[in-house]
Amino acid sequence: MTQKEFSNHWLTKHAPLVIPFFLHSGITHYEQVCNASPSDSLRHLTVVLLQIHGPLNASNPTLDVSAWDGAAAMPAQELLDMPTPMPKWKDDYYKEIILSDERRFLLSEALEHILRVDPGTVTGEKKVIIENGKCLIEVKEEIWKVWREYEMRGAN
Repeated sequence: MTQKEFSNHWLTKHAPLVIPFFLHSGITHYEQVCNASPSDSLRHLTVVLLQIHGPLNASNPTLDVSAWDGAAAMPAQELLDMPTPMPKWKDDYYKEIILSDERRFLLSEALEHILRVDPGTVTGEKKVIIENGKCLIEVKEEIWKVWREYEMRGAN
């Protein structure tokens, strides 16, 4: 997959899949950051809810991000260490829909290859996906239908 194909998939295929999950989780801001200079191969995904498409730029001159093709901001580690329990239906959606898609366009699941860096360390052109708790991109009805089917599992 080329960098252009990767960026396109991340924005137009993967982002719509995570929108229902993120909104239900209370995520109020989600953005992807792109770099205009494409590379031809994907190597790793770095974690620096902000996603950055590579090749990446680093504001820290001692940090070499040249081997990384993308980045996603995550909550602080202390929040990740004490997660809120997730209903089974939502965990199923995450595993069956989101992780399944990650396996299609990443080397492996995103959480399997992480390099933590300080916020704002990796920069590029921003594409805002969720702002103030509102989705700013199109999410097709079939994605919402699948989400509602998973929600119904929790009602039974």
